Amino acid sequence: MSTVQIADVYNPLVFTQAAQESQIELNAFLASGVMVADPRLTQMASVGGNKGELPFYKALGTNEPNYSTDVSGNKSTPKKISGGKMEYRLCSQNESWAATDLAVDLALADPVAAITGRVGQFWATTNERRVIQSSMGLLADNVANDSGDMLVKVSTDAAGAPAAGELISSELIIDTQQTSGDHQGAYSAIGMHSVVYSRLRKQQLITFVRDADNNTMFSMYGDLRVIVDDSLPAVAGSNRITYTTVLFGNGVFTSGEGSVKTPSELDRDAGAGNGGGETILHSRRADIIHPLGFAFTSASVSGQSATLAELATAANWNRVWERKNIPLAFLQTNG
Repeated sequence: MSTVQIADVYNPLVFTQAAQESQIELNAFLASGVMVADPRLTQMASVGGNKGELPFYKALGTNEPNYSTDVSGNKSTPKKISGGKMEYRLCSQNESWAATDLAVDLALADPVAAITGRVGQFWATTNERRVIQSSMGLLADNVANDSGDMLVKVSTDAAGAPAAGELISSELIIDTQQTSGDHQGAYSAIGMHSVVYSRLRKQQLITFVRDADNNTMFSMYGDLRVIVDDSLPAVAGSNRITYTTVLFGNGVFTSGEGSVKTPSELDRDAGAGNGGGETILHSRRADIIHPLGFAFTSASVSGQSATLAELATAANWNRVWERKNIPLAFLQTNG
């Protein structure tokens, strides 16, 4: 049986499109609606430069309005519509794989689907991590600069087993939603570590729904779609682990994918393997992933693109919307 090599099935246009479709399908934040594509960001990601601004107008307020009279000399005083700007940063990223990693015996499968599926999964996971690390940066900024008004924290590092009040519960999730006040109904998804997810399952608080479009199952907590991801923080202290759970609203993260000169290509290294040769597949992307209501200040970014660690740094974020207008909240428990 012959082995299908990448070079045998690689078509740049087909590969790029298939890998892009695959990463969209596999990205849990896109699938849940937490992250949505913004045409403005897509355009900005393709015009050059690695930083930009998104202007916005603030809400008109809740002041008492004027009351009309029949006196023509009484004039109303127009209120000023104030605005601001959200700053974003482009991430130019790439990865490459040797043919020995990808070109397995694919004779009994669709080789294009096998390869693009793996690459799509890689980029889906990568951009999921960028959403999570950005969320941790927003949390760090919130604690440092906004009195932690987006956080409910019941976790401790005390010795001994955690008390019931230090573990995830429906009451604590409601408390976390309450940090948005009368906007608490804006939440549509909840992201959690598998340890936290398992506890809710044991409490029979998780239900399963079949997606009619692709016949797959996904988890729900009440009316919140569940995203289980072990890259959400599980920070070990001296005695206990603190888990961070995140509540998201629809579209709280926006995204744009720019065009790159060469999205993918094959490279042949004839001398590799002591002259046996090796084929290398390169994949490149230009992404903007940005949370609504925040500015990315780039105060602590050393390169052209922010790393995962830099996304989680408080100094790189600043909240520019009122707390109620941002459907994002955090809960820290011991399980």
